[in-house]
Amino acid sequence: MSGHTSSPLVLSVNSGSSSLKITLFSRRHTGGDDGAAIDIVLNASISGITSPPANFTVKGSPSVASNQKDQLDIEETVDSIHDHASAFVHFLRCMEEKASIEKERIVYVCHRVVHGGDYEGPVTIDKESFHHIERLTDLAPL
Repeated sequence: MSGHTSSPLVLSVNSGSSSLKITLFSRRHTGGDDGAAIDIVLNASISGITSPPANFTVKGSPSVASNQKDQLDIEETVDSIHDHASAFVHFLRCMEEKASIEKERIVYVCHRVVHGGDYEGPVTIDKESFHHIERLTDLAPL
């Protein structure tokens, strides 16, 4: 195994009404003042989720986070994607099977939330912030 296997991975998700955009990041130590840098490992986009077949693309450098040596560049239509859950499962399967990255290495997940509220920056979703945002769902129900 390479030294990459211990670096924590961050999964960023942006869900639209008929699409899903996913970016997987890896944090590596640089030895500099801040001690770390962020690398993009994979970028995925799934469109046409609500009108199959969905279009699935993923590009990236799995070598940043695994022993995979080749760049990943996949573009395909997928009949089995029919909702956001199946789109996410397809991405995870691709991440594990094509990029040789185990999902257990993901230590942080972030998701863009359209809320219309008074948060001005990133917020950790806890019980209080969840209920605060939940009260605003009429502004952006999807």
